[in-house]
Amino acid sequence: MKRYILSILIIIISFYDIKAQVDSIDINTISRSEISNLSYTDLLALPLEDLMVLANKLGISIDELLNMSMTTSSKTSFTPRETPGIVSVVTSEDIKVSGSRDLIDILQTIPGFNFGYDVDGVIGISSRGNWGHEGKVLILVDGQEFNEGMYTTMQFGNHVPVDQIEKIEIIRGPGSSLYGGYAELGVINITTKSAKAINGVEIYGTGGTYSDKISRTSAGLNYGKKMNDFEIDFKSFYANGTRSNIDFTDLYGDTYDMTDGYSDYQTVNMNLGLKFKDLSTRFIFDDYIPNATGYDIPERNRFHNLYSELKYNIKASDKFQITPTVNYKNQMPWWYSTEDWYYKKSYSQLKAEVDLVYQPTEKIDVIGGIVYKYDYAEDKDPDPEVTFYNGKKDVSFNTLSFYVQANLKTKFTNFFVGTRFDNHSEVGSSFSPRIGITKAYDKFHYKLLYSNAFRTPSFENINLNEDIEPETTNVIELELGYKLNDNMFITSNLFNIVINDPIIYVWDIDADEEYYFNQDKTGSRGLEFEYMVKYYKWSMNLGYSYYTAKDMNNVVPYQVEYPIGITKENLMKGSPQHKITLKGSYNLTENISFAPFLVYMSETYGFITSDLEQSKQDPVLLANAFLLFRNIGIKNLDLGIGIYNLLGSDYGYIQPYGDYELAEAMYPSSPREFTLKLNYKF
Repeated sequence: MKRYILSILIIIISFYDIKAQVDSIDINTISRSEISNLSYTDLLALPLEDLMVLANKLGISIDELLNMSMTTSSKTSFTPRETPGIVSVVTSEDIKVSGSRDLIDILQTIPGFNFGYDVDGVIGISSRGNWGHEGKVLILVDGQEFNEGMYTTMQFGNHVPVDQIEKIEIIRGPGSSLYGGYAELGVINITTKSAKAINGVEIYGTGGTYSDKISRTSAGLNYGKKMNDFEIDFKSFYANGTRSNIDFTDLYGDTYDMTDGYSDYQTVNMNLGLKFKDLSTRFIFDDYIPNATGYDIPERNRFHNLYSELKYNIKASDKFQITPTVNYKNQMPWWYSTEDWYYKKSYSQLKAEVDLVYQPTEKIDVIGGIVYKYDYAEDKDPDPEVTFYNGKKDVSFNTLSFYVQANLKTKFTNFFVGTRFDNHSEVGSSFSPRIGITKAYDKFHYKLLYSNAFRTPSFENINLNEDIEPETTNVIELELGYKLNDNMFITSNLFNIVINDPIIYVWDIDADEEYYFNQDKTGSRGLEFEYMVKYYKWSMNLGYSYYTAKDMNNVVPYQVEYPIGITKENLMKGSPQHKITLKGSYNLTENISFAPFLVYMSETYGFITSDLEQSKQDPVLLANAFLLFRNIGIKNLDLGIGIYNLLGSDYGYIQPYGDYELAEAMYPSSPREFTLKLNYKF
């Protein structure tokens, strides 16, 4: 692997040309829709006076302009204040200034998101109190669905390399009407750095330590080049480390020294993009290996992934665009081959999609598309008696989907209406209507949204219960926002989530069998609040989120029972009811910035210790601090120094589901950690 990366580096540098390719933009004649299509990098390349002209054309501030291009919730561009979704945007500059180590650091600062422990060294995500790990939150990386296909999970913790990221668009709410059955509770759309954003060669590395142990080492290379109509970007990354040096005691009383390999991980990621005019391709190799406890020795839990895409944007006219796309992915998730446990199943998907965008005027646009997916799984266990539910070593499904959404902008409000229809060959049809109104005035904006969403059962859901059905979700959201001035914003939103027929995992200890089944209902309601301040010298973001499950959750494995016999109906297992976040940055000089980060989480309940009873994790305050030195010694050489969990808070990831027959104990998180980050751009 080291020889391969070195060879790539030599090849890249050999034809690297430092001359930048700059596309000219006519500031005076550019239309509103053309402004919306400009990338963050395009905008940063413009002088301040040009940014002021563009912002005035849209009636927004420069800050809003730089965070403007929101496509995740609509597939056409809207400002964050008008896009039909409760959205957050994180840019590459935000990531760099904050010193975020991974996606957990980034998403911890977003209201409504928390993290819990699944099994075998895997950390998953919760949204607004609801466990979203298995197919309820869609993770997109450069348009590729990163959720694995057997259980539809996404693995967090030193997985996706954050130094490759250009922008993250986050929907805190359903996206099934546009994205299908993995987007029931939210969408996290990650865009990595393009050729124009990199414009050269960028190398970076991180080293970290606990008090008694090297915590992490990583290195990466980003290359990007635009040559007339041709663009190439290549990113590579390698990392390994230890999640924690805190001993882990499971529910059976067995204790594991986490520095003895039980919390080690390894990540390898390579991402290649090629583009010629309107034709583009993408290839991603992703290999993530978190080690697991529960065995006599540390065992490797492997997630092996290959993604590819071919896309062509056909501009039939100024008003009509057709985008055919073909995707193929192959995955080997939860790959175990030990004496205690053997699991080796491959999953592949071939997807063909045609997206249409019709914009007859700047006030009206209609989007739609047709999607066909062929899913195939194969059991590679050499034991011929081990098969899928159909008695064979392989099984396949196909899904045909149609979606449409119309957007109408008027002087008083913007109307959005759309729907998606999916027909799955094994579990039948799902229907996801969506309707909403939004509007941004001079200082005030509002959004009122209603969505139906669904979660399609995965291969293993069906394999363990042939009668399993899709779960469906109804969500109502109301957001109100006010711009105090060009640099201060307040937003608040209310949400009500009802999940019908939720798919629940159960372990029958007597029969020694696992299975899935549909239960009655679950869900949550609550509120989220953000106060944002952004000046040239400093910035701050204060967030608060709250949920309650009272009269919403009938799923016993999600319920909190503490003390024994007393059900706390307003709480969900593994998710704090209150979360307060405070992050900011201050430019000490032109080249030195300081970024503090605080997260307060109220008490959290679940199975924590080995007494086989639910207990309580006390409220916790996590504090990070990061100091960034730019152009240190030489131009474009940046050094970052970070302290994470500097208060040494005793905090762990609690499993958000299960009972004492199934549960895992609280998984320890990172203790106090010191890191150094280096970044150099040629």
